[in-house]
Amino acid sequence: MKRFIPALALLALTLASSPEALAREGFSVHFGLGGGFWDLGTDSLAGQLSEINRPPAEGALLSGSLEHGLALQLGFAYNIMGYASLDLGITGHGWNMGTSDAIGGSGHASLVAHIHPLQFFLPPDRPYDASLFLGGGYSILGGGQPDDNNSRALDGGALECGIAGRWFFTDWFSLGAELRLIAPFYSRWVVDWEDGEDYDLDGAPDALFVALLVQAGFHFTPAGTSKGTP
Repeated sequence: MKRFIPALALLALTLASSPEALAREGFSVHFGLGGGFWDLGTDSLAGQLSEINRPPAEGALLSGSLEHGLALQLGFAYNIMGYASLDLGITGHGWNMGTSDAIGGSGHASLVAHIHPLQFFLPPDRPYDASLFLGGGYSILGGGQPDDNNSRALDGGALECGIAGRWFFTDWFSLGAELRLIAPFYSRWVVDWEDGEDYDLDGAPDALFVALLVQAGFHFTPAGTSKGTP
């Protein structure tokens, strides 16, 4: 441990002093870690269940166990000349992680488009960047009950938007933060996956998931792109 701390400090100093750190075009892989925060309307879900002749109280089997928890993210992006980028990724969230019999979770797969406004107004050789993004995909939420017979789930489409920022310590490594808002429009209520018991909803219950993440990015320059080119 005594040797590890100076080595880590030396690595951070080396990255921070790199003269080639700048935001530019290319492929990147991002890993995110942070918190996931849910708001699933209990009354709204109960109302949707009653519309399909399911017991309204059944919704509490999911909404009653749902909690905020750990959020993880994996994303693959391509930046186009520094002005825009496409990002394909998945954001996961879990609760009751310390109780193996009652683990619940949600997953959100999406394709979003980023606009990088700083590229329009500031020099391209800056070591920082920020973006606004909008897109959509698929969302699933379920579990949280110690008895699998009581576990319920929702799935359907989702809209996503948010803001992100990052600092490039080198050409190939960055650290940043992201605020991602996910608005699912769930269309299916799942009672039992194994038996295939599920019901189409007439309308989507009120739901919002917010992920606040710290991100590490690894960046790859296209072949033929010279250093210093945004």
